[in-house]
Amino acid sequence: MNTHTERVTASQHTYALAVGGTMDGVNTRDPVGYSNYQQSWEPNLAVRLENVGAEAVKNPWVTVNGKRNWRSIEDTLEEILDEDMSEAQKARAIWEFARKHRYHFTTGDDEVKDTVKMLNVYGYTLCWDEAYTVANLWQAAGLKIRRGIPHGHCTTEVFFDGKYHLLDSDEHLMVLLRDNKTIAGEDDLARDHDLMKRAHVYGILQAESRQTSESAAALFIHAGPRGGERPFIGGHRMDLDLRPGEALLWEWEDRGKYHSRKPPRLCNGRLHYTPKLDDTFERWCNSADNLHSQNGVLHSTDAERQSSLTYLIRSPYVIVGGQLEVVLTAGGGTAEISTDGATWTPIGEISDAQNLTLDAHFAPETPPAYAYHLRLSGHNLALQKVFVETDLQMAPLSLPALEVGDNHIAYCDANETAPQIEITHTWRQRDDSPPPPPPQARFPQTGAQVDGTQFTFAWEPVADAADYHFQLGESNDLQYCLSPTFDKLVSKTPAAGKAEWRIPYEGLLNPDQTYYWHVRARNGDGLWGPWNPSWSFSVNAPGVPLDVRLEVDWETRALALHWHPNPQGNPPARYEIHGSDERGFSASREPYTAVGGDAREVHFAANLIATAEANSHIFSDRDNRCFYRVVAVDQNGQRSAPSDFAAAPRPFIYSQPPEQMVADQVSTYQVETLRCVGDLRAVSQGPKRYFTAFRDADELHFILDEGPDFLELDAATGLLTAQPGAHHASTHTVTLRVHNSQGGVDVQGFDLEILPHE
Repeated sequence: MNTHTERVTASQHTYALAVGGTMDGVNTRDPVGYSNYQQSWEPNLAVRLENVGAEAVKNPWVTVNGKRNWRSIEDTLEEILDEDMSEAQKARAIWEFARKHRYHFTTGDDEVKDTVKMLNVYGYTLCWDEAYTVANLWQAAGLKIRRGIPHGHCTTEVFFDGKYHLLDSDEHLMVLLRDNKTIAGEDDLARDHDLMKRAHVYGILQAESRQTSESAAALFIHAGPRGGERPFIGGHRMDLDLRPGEALLWEWEDRGKYHSRKPPRLCNGRLHYTPKLDDTFERWCNSADNLHSQNGVLHSTDAERQSSLTYLIRSPYVIVGGQLEVVLTAGGGTAEISTDGATWTPIGEISDAQNLTLDAHFAPETPPAYAYHLRLSGHNLALQKVFVETDLQMAPLSLPALEVGDNHIAYCDANETAPQIEITHTWRQRDDSPPPPPPQARFPQTGAQVDGTQFTFAWEPVADAADYHFQLGESNDLQYCLSPTFDKLVSKTPAAGKAEWRIPYEGLLNPDQTYYWHVRARNGDGLWGPWNPSWSFSVNAPGVPLDVRLEVDWETRALALHWHPNPQGNPPARYEIHGSDERGFSASREPYTAVGGDAREVHFAANLIATAEANSHIFSDRDNRCFYRVVAVDQNGQRSAPSDFAAAPRPFIYSQPPEQMVADQVSTYQVETLRCVGDLRAVSQGPKRYFTAFRDADELHFILDEGPDFLELDAATGLLTAQPGAHHASTHTVTLRVHNSQGGVDVQGFDLEILPHE
């Protein structure tokens, strides 16, 4: 075990500490994701910040390596943002920070809706908490927000570049539009579920899963107007005045003391206070009656009257327990506690040397407390010692942790006079596990041009590597990944156990753009090695077709699809046209299966229905669909991403009616119309959420508005049946109508000639 004590006598003080070995809390920790992260080693044991002087010290604080100065929301933003950032950069930086400093858990009350409390005290949120904590940061940074409205989930959207965008720091959602640059808003996701289907959901610790992405898409269903803000919740500050003899201990131990619910990851620090009992004792207590100091011992001034002494204990961390030590050389009495200063509860009797627990007064189910009063009272007292230990809950990622190598520590306070502070660091070192070396690229090599947008990245295997971490981004420093799709633990993908990772879909990268990637390896002890220097590459492929639109020839009842070639990328040699009756469908040349939340499978046929060399196509009746996408293909067979979809009118009757029928014969005409089968949508059943299935399909209702009495139209199927007699031989006017459940209607009118039976 290693210790270092630093004596501080100025309100601004810096010093350095070197930590040996190879392992620390950062390089043995999972990347923080949605679920609780794991960490195989923690060298830090405690940092003790103690006032050893004769005067109080106002708001002392310690930071290591310029990190974790989260004492207020303003301090937090100062760490996150740069002055010259655009609104888009601010929004992204805050989201990146928020999602990497919390995991999915909650206190079940409003405690973790306060950003400063969440970061310092707890370190976790559920979606209904996180939607507030990230909104607090955005609003404090001057950004406009609005509440999201997905099913069974809670989000906040942020406004920049002229529209609202979804940056969900709970489920790690950052979904890109077809340009692979613009961050989608909830309205985009509700309109086109395929955007979410090709994204990665729930962060890096979640396995790569098409079903999970489809389930996430099913939450975004509202296509109407949006609005509503979120109130700023919080205002908590990590302020603390240390009196003489008082110390704050940041500790990494989990002693099982917490507020509300036991989280999977917890640290319990402490606040120690040994009050001075000399002639200055009244300066440091809240109240004192019938007591005087003699040789450092408090005595009852009048033995016949009751004496009392009250201390106020304050903490910026939530209080979760503690103990009281009292030493009396004469007399006896009681110890009491109050969290409001008005209602007092007995702790126990005091006489001689007593140790009394405070845990029951700060049990998990009690309201959160950040201060309490202790009152000692009795007759003929001779009080020699008071020691108060207060247990605190602390967020592990907020603590002033030392890391392997040189650490730069900064102390500061708000004192007007010189403080007398001692800071003691206690840590362990471990060097029995060497870090794995950085991997070397196999494909693509730096500067390479790669054919196509879906391929497999590969690197030289690292001996004894238990996992790899892959990242891809648009800048050489890889500060941010392009999206969560390109931030992967290989163990969470189909390539688990291999030195490779394959892009899951075509079209997630743009042609004629330089991208960068790097990899690091993790050994069996959970120790990450260094990243390799980033490698650059670009892709050869056509760009996604633009401005896809449908035109309807109402005279011939024909659909024509038009689009513009993308000037970015290789010239298209041809186009593939995909059509489906599924809203938000995925273009697929192979049959595929969608899975609802109840695990029921819905099977779809391949939806490539036509090819074209020009940038338009007229459909035959058999190819009529509700929705279409276009894929560009270059002369080498490389494909673009599927385009945005174009929607046909619904219902749309495309069948040609009969011109003639024969008397005394039964004839039929099947009315054919476009009918959407819906999309995956989640609904509630009572208090339960996330019942996902294909819903909101078009329910058709056929009506015969005009026609002779020998015609009958099935209202459900649209089958028109004719049984004309010989006396019906003439020309008849027929008008039929079809409604769907989405408010759409179409009408077909025609003249029907009845021929005599020969």
